[in-house]
Amino acid sequence: MAVTAVDPASSLAQAMSTNVVSNNFNKLDFYLVKNEVALFPKWNVYDTLYGSIKWQPNMGDTLQGLTPTPSPVSRSTFAPNVLADAPLKDIYKIGERNESAKLSYHRYESTRFRFLNSFESFWRDQLSYAHKDIVRQIQTSQNQFIRTLMWYQTPDVFIAKAGSGYLSSSVNLDGDAEKASLTQDQIRTIDGDDDRTASTSAAIGEGGGQEFRDALATGGSGQDAGVLTLKDLYNAMLVLQEDVQAPTFDRQHGTPKTSEMIKGKYVLVCSTELWASLMWDDDLVGASTGGRRLAPANMNLINDGFAGDLWGKITVKFDPFPLRFMDNGAWINPQTVTNNKVVPNSVYTNIISGETTAAACNEVAFLCGADAFKAISVGPPPKEFAGKNVSKKKLYGMNWNGQIDLTDQFLVPTASTTDITDGGGDGWDLNVYGDYLKFISQTIHGGIPGDARHCLPIVYRRQRAA
Repeated sequence: MAVTAVDPASSLAQAMSTNVVSNNFNKLDFYLVKNEVALFPKWNVYDTLYGSIKWQPNMGDTLQGLTPTPSPVSRSTFAPNVLADAPLKDIYKIGERNESAKLSYHRYESTRFRFLNSFESFWRDQLSYAHKDIVRQIQTSQNQFIRTLMWYQTPDVFIAKAGSGYLSSSVNLDGDAEKASLTQDQIRTIDGDDDRTASTSAAIGEGGGQEFRDALATGGSGQDAGVLTLKDLYNAMLVLQEDVQAPTFDRQHGTPKTSEMIKGKYVLVCSTELWASLMWDDDLVGASTGGRRLAPANMNLINDGFAGDLWGKITVKFDPFPLRFMDNGAWINPQTVTNNKVVPNSVYTNIISGETTAAACNEVAFLCGADAFKAISVGPPPKEFAGKNVSKKKLYGMNWNGQIDLTDQFLVPTASTTDITDGGGDGWDLNVYGDYLKFISQTIHGGIPGDARHCLPIVYRRQRAA
């Protein structure tokens, strides 16, 4: 925390004049780190699945990943020679696939706030709220980064169809729309969620961009997405398990202990709205034709951020801001500002069927297998702070990706130094009196596919339980 020597008359110096406040201020680093460790998991959705790479400053500007591939199973039957004959021999050679991606970085700052005379009030009303907010924004951005790779770099999409869903690669979509595995250089040309052909390129627009999503929402040949049911999820799971042979998860990354909910299972990342609608699924309650029951399904468990279990094969994790788009394929932002208040975007929450300009009727969930992607982790390593005693020397020796610092080293508005009788205007000066503070942070982002086929986006029409 960069807080320098200040003028004795400043509010910071006055606040530090008492022993109680001074001691509390010296412990501020510990308060902030404790806050980060507590808050990051709350907003962490995708990092625990794929954020397994620890960033080091000397890693250079390119992320390299070498993924070994097993030798194929090349026979259906096996009849070895008898002992009297010379034995036959198999020689297996494993393969490898090299992936690389350019690293990127982003900076975050809070607005400046004035240091109050009362440290307790300052922590409760200023520091605490601003710190929680910037932690939320950093982790949300990391979620969006990994999710962006999961949408644009996967080679196929599962289209829900009220129990009879299928892969987009199995049908002819309207126009030239066809899901493609886009490069990260292509993804970086997308400006502000606008991935139309006119704003980027036909390869992007039709390979996963707005034209592709438009075909999924309003496919004139009957290939448009329908509501998502348990049968669709079961079919999508079979695609991963049988057709792709994607491995299930065996652990979470960046957590001090492993959740038992994830072992040996795929993970469905979806909205709470979808999960609530599945609880009324006809095949779950046995109301379908013939009284079939697709369960067993335990949909009441909550453990380490995971909720529910389907057939012992899938566990669920909620995305607080899932991907949603209108019938014209345009992405919709989750929140907006009205009368200086942050409120849910009405277009994002609206579910009116048939509305193309006033409702995000379509949503994306992700059915994830292990090793689909590898990403640089953002946030403090909880295991380093799991112990009861963390020395100040050890704390200052750490430097994690996305570390949030409190600083007073920036310019602040000030009255002009010219004679006021000359009508001098306002200016900017160094914050030499230490009256203002702000949070700053810089994150490094990087991700590469392990095998992008192990992640299957699922597009469906939103619905709510009647």
